[in-house]
Amino acid sequence: MSDKLLQEQIREINRKLDLIIDEASIQRQNREAVNDLVDDVAVIGKDAFKHMVTQLDDAGIELDSEALRCLILRLIRNIRSMGMVLELLESFTDLAKDLTPIIKQIGLDGVQKFHELEQKGYFEILNQLGKTMDSVLSRYSKEDLQRLSDNLVPVTDTLMNIADPNLLNKINTAATALKNINPEDIEEYSVWRLMRQMNKPEVRKSLGFIMAFLQNIIKTERNTK
Repeated sequence: MSDKLLQEQIREINRKLDLIIDEASIQRQNREAVNDLVDDVAVIGKDAFKHMVTQLDDAGIELDSEALRCLILRLIRNIRSMGMVLELLESFTDLAKDLTPIIKQIGLDGVQKFHELEQKGYFEILNQLGKTMDSVLSRYSKEDLQRLSDNLVPVTDTLMNIADPNLLNKINTAATALKNINPEDIEEYSVWRLMRQMNKPEVRKSLGFIMAFLQNIIKTERNTK
């Protein structure tokens, strides 16, 4: 019984030795492959360096070995900073990928909005406003526009007064009445006929309106002086 156990242990030891030998053989093969790769890279590097030196020499460029050495040392010293720069570039790349759909959607929305404005005629209105400004600038001199700018406050006050609904209604009534008058249909009034018309209440009220209007003009002129 002990001999069988001994033989079993010996077989297990042999099996493990075979595994160790195989692993060592694999490691040796890998090491040889790495050495061959290093040798090949060294040969390629030497050839590439010689080719580069030849190209630089043909181009009339002198290679400063000391400057090259300093450059390599600086690259090695700043390799951590270079890594940070590369990480930052990767972050920007990821950000650009995330923003691309958003920017694309914004562009599509902008195009759609411009199309809607064009359909509503806003661009045509802007074009007409531009032509109007050209007409104004061609008709009025720089001094005229300067005077307008200096009197912008009184002009604004006038526009505010005109914007009063009551005044707008009166102006509209006067404009409508003036529009309905046909100069060819106006009758001549004699002095006696005018005297008879003045006896009518509506005529006396109209005259009162005219007098009140003139008095308010005189009063306003006095207050502004």
